[in-house]
Amino acid sequence: MDDEVIGTTLPHSDFGDPECCGCLIGNVRGDLAEVTCNECGVVVKTVPVGELPQTLSKMELELEVADAVCPHCGSVNLFPGFSEMIAFTCQQCGKPSTPASP
Repeated sequence: MDDEVIGTTLPHSDFGDPECCGCLIGNVRGDLAEVTCNECGVVVKTVPVGELPQTLSKMELELEVADAVCPHCGSVNLFPGFSEMIAFTCQQCGKPSTPASP
């Protein structure tokens, strides 16, 4: 896992800079990984590379999470950082969808 970049939808605005429009990414550099903003370049956290997936998951759990069931395949889609989805592309089947009304 050398010099790998892991993209996320974690908004930097929820983790340190309310004015930044960027998302956090995981940058793997040898034995260490940095959680960095893709817009302004600020390093939010540095962790051992083996802890990066768990660190990003914990950060996602701190956010509000919207969910939507795909009307095509029935998969549940989770959207950390969102309170509601009005349209989405299914993470399982890839088809565009709008959630069913409650």
